[in-house]
Amino acid sequence: MSVVYMVVLALAGLGVLLYGMTLFSRAFETVLGSRFSRSFTRVANNSFSSYLVGSGMTFLTQKVTLVCGMVMGFVDVGTVTFRQSIAFILGISFGSALSMVLMMFQGFSLTLYLTLFCLIGAFLTLFFTSSKARNIGQALMGFGMLFLGIELVGTYAGEIFALPSVYNFLSAISSPLVVIIIGLVISFLTTSTFASLTVLVALVGATGAGPISIETAFLGMLAVGVGSALSDWVYTFVGQSIEAKRVITFHLIFRIFSFLALFWLYFTPFISMLNDALGGNVTMTLIIVHMIQMTIPSLILLPFNKYLALMMEKIMPGKKSRDDKFSAFTLPDSAMSVFSVGYPSLLKSTKNLLELCLETQNALMLRIVEKKDTRGLSGKLKGLNKVIKITSNNAIRLSSKAGEKQLPKLNVLLNILNDILYLDGRLSLLYTEGTDIVKKTKTLSESHEKDLIKIFDEIKNLYALDIDLIESLMNGENVDNKVLKSAMESNKRVFSLCQKVKKGTFAEYKKTGHYSRNNNVFFSIVSVCEDINADLVNIAVKLGVLSG
Repeated sequence: MSVVYMVVLALAGLGVLLYGMTLFSRAFETVLGSRFSRSFTRVANNSFSSYLVGSGMTFLTQKVTLVCGMVMGFVDVGTVTFRQSIAFILGISFGSALSMVLMMFQGFSLTLYLTLFCLIGAFLTLFFTSSKARNIGQALMGFGMLFLGIELVGTYAGEIFALPSVYNFLSAISSPLVVIIIGLVISFLTTSTFASLTVLVALVGATGAGPISIETAFLGMLAVGVGSALSDWVYTFVGQSIEAKRVITFHLIFRIFSFLALFWLYFTPFISMLNDALGGNVTMTLIIVHMIQMTIPSLILLPFNKYLALMMEKIMPGKKSRDDKFSAFTLPDSAMSVFSVGYPSLLKSTKNLLELCLETQNALMLRIVEKKDTRGLSGKLKGLNKVIKITSNNAIRLSSKAGEKQLPKLNVLLNILNDILYLDGRLSLLYTEGTDIVKKTKTLSESHEKDLIKIFDEIKNLYALDIDLIESLMNGENVDNKVLKSAMESNKRVFSLCQKVKKGTFAEYKKTGHYSRNNNVFFSIVSVCEDINADLVNIAVKLGVLSG
């Protein structure tokens, strides 16, 4: 068999392994994603439970990068604090060790069964319309391809390393430093511990007659954990918030710590004794090494997550932003205490959100009517979207802790926050139209601008009414029905204004059969204003329900 052919087959095996892992992890993410979210929320206040959830998620998905990304996302939007995320990150490392248990089956003749997994999975994916069946099919295909890839890489990489020229070359450079670099590079490029382990096993050789010793492979295996964490750090660090950056940086620092904590074993007979005790099984030896590396340091550090969080905050200090007032709050244990502490805070955050929406809409009005290129609006809209999600996640956290009697009010409040999220989407559409007007690709007539000013002024009144209603709730006052009646009347005025100005554009349509570009953008802005008007009235009605 030619060298080129063996290299191609080994690379093909690597591709099959990585693709199988991707299919497997995506299927689990789709099926269990929402359950994972709820698990994060429920166990975040307990370090050991968080550790177990993080390890379980990693074991199920077989993808450290995926779970790390989820933790970063939850920290970014405020579902969990950075301190709470420490236990999840330590658990991810333990889950990575557990996932290596699958490699123990490498020595068995499973090719026929794994091929059947692929065929059954392909059948379910191609011929079933149920999303659940298709996800199961993808998981089966990924599971089968995972082991087929491992077998291909192990078989043909071993044959390549056994070639005299390759063997002599690797023997000449088989210093510990070179093997550490090999482990770093392979794990960094593939982000796969499976692939890295397979290559190291092939370098040692099935009977230990390969170009490197088991002790040197031990150092390469320690480096694998650092390489995969470094890959995650490089690909996810840029563009993240300071909290998310702390999460992924801590993950990398922990892997480096675990490398240094076990490095000294290279100078002892422990590795060779372990290999002999396992009957010279190189795969099992390196798996146990990886499990020790990921498990023992993580369990030692778990009780000190508070101090680890303080250490990371000193290493990566961050400026306070205007979003801090929306961040996750600490909840007491008692259900009644939880509600009495969290509910007023959520009402205040909801009021702040409506004030931010009003502030943003005023800036958008200047952009549309006066054609002012107000800078920072895009960032303001993104920030608004972020703090809405933070507040919603805080409401979900409160729901998981509060008593049954308080749940109806929290559900109504969550619906109000969903309305505000929809409001943010409407404001984004206004920003898009305003950008076209500022760049003069679209224009508005003077009469259209006057009509929009009237509509915007009426909508401001609705914002003010909703903010007043929330203030009444915060002060423990019942919502006055006169205020709700005033909101309804304002809604009718806005609706009437929008319908009136729309009718003025129909004359052109009757004559030409289409709208001009100018009338089209005006019609679009008015339609968005109608949506905003309806959304604000919905919020007012739900605030009335909260006072009941």
